[in-house]
Amino acid sequence: MNLFFSNFSQTDNEIIVNENDSKHILKSYRKGIGDILNFTNGNGLLAECKIIEKGKKIKVKIVKISKRKPNKVSIHIAISPLKNPSRFEWFVEKATEIGIKEITPIITKHSEKKKVNHERLERISISSLKQSNQLFKPTINCTEKFSDFINNNSDQKIMANLKTKNILKKESINSNQICLVIGPEGGFSDDEIQEAKNNKITEVSFGDNRLRSETAAIYGLSILKSLTS
Repeated sequence: MNLFFSNFSQTDNEIIVNENDSKHILKSYRKGIGDILNFTNGNGLLAECKIIEKGKKIKVKIVKISKRKPNKVSIHIAISPLKNPSRFEWFVEKATEIGIKEITPIITKHSEKKKVNHERLERISISSLKQSNQLFKPTINCTEKFSDFINNNSDQKIMANLKTKNILKKESINSNQICLVIGPEGGFSDDEIQEAKNNKITEVSFGDNRLRSETAAIYGLSILKSLTS
């Protein structure tokens, strides 16, 4: 299934396709009037559509809409922005493919970078959603300070920390809303680890190897998906 993205609702009858996707549909897929395309709004809707007008922006008529329920367990990753932006972008791409619910960039004591290109990350997540035929686009939140996030977010939090021997197990999970917290290249500071302990946050290790932040995030996400499926 070739999947395209557009902001539409269950009450819409037609969709105007953006110029980039229109060009791709006409030139690469060689689609024409009457051909069928599939669209999602990234919120669980799948629309089967028929092309009714061609041009720089093609128009499609919605023939059928179906709605998929989200996974019972939602997985959220809070991760420090990375010194190399392309590595953070790689993480967003792969996390979308696997099926993450939410991503929050967090600023920690050892974070070398304080900002992310939110607009670019949104484009990457949409592209990855289309490529992997996902119907749910992850929410990419604004950047938050570590302490603010720890105190304000209500998910069950699990912190990746090399200084513990705890292994991530099914018994560690006691909520349908889980947040894996990943530090920067230098790891969390002692104060941040203590703050996590004060907030009764579960600490886990992903083994003896020192993983890059984005590798640890994808590894942890894959484990959580496996344990909660």
